[in-house]
Amino acid sequence: MGFFSSNNSQDDKKTDENTELKNYSKGQRILLQDTEPKFQDNAPSINESARDTFNKALKTVSWDDFTLEKLTATPCFRDAGMVGFSSMFVLGGITLLYHKNPMKATNWSICGLLLGSIVGWEQCRITRTNSFKNAQIAKEIVKNKPKAMINPKEHDERLVNQWNHEDLTNSTPWYKFW
Repeated sequence: MGFFSSNNSQDDKKTDENTELKNYSKGQRILLQDTEPKFQDNAPSINESARDTFNKALKTVSWDDFTLEKLTATPCFRDAGMVGFSSMFVLGGITLLYHKNPMKATNWSICGLLLGSIVGWEQCRITRTNSFKNAQIAKEIVKNKPKAMINPKEHDERLVNQWNHEDLTNSTPWYKFW
């Protein structure tokens, strides 16, 4: 039964008639291997395309990418390293002083290094994105600001004096009572 029109159920019946199975007797179970596949077997799978993409990306990475010059040129690498190493020493030191077990302190210090580096990296990245957004807003504000005139117009000195109302007391009024 359909919730919508009865045309849909007629279409379903037509497709069922077209896909009748051969060598089928009434009451016999229909197995999956007896039906025709609904999808193409020769189509490339998602896993193969993902594997190809991963292999292409892996080929672009070389040992030269991990030199000290390139790592320090990476934005936020220094901040992430500083936060990671400081949390490593803090967690390792506190654990060593409290438990007096160097193995446990080493484990905690490595965890502190990893987590601290991740936190430092994300904190720096968020700060950079916010500063880039603020820079964009400042650029738009400056762009929309009214520009000063390149060639300002020179006014006659007498007009400037009239505008400044300097000689109002010396002039005669423009009106007469009678």
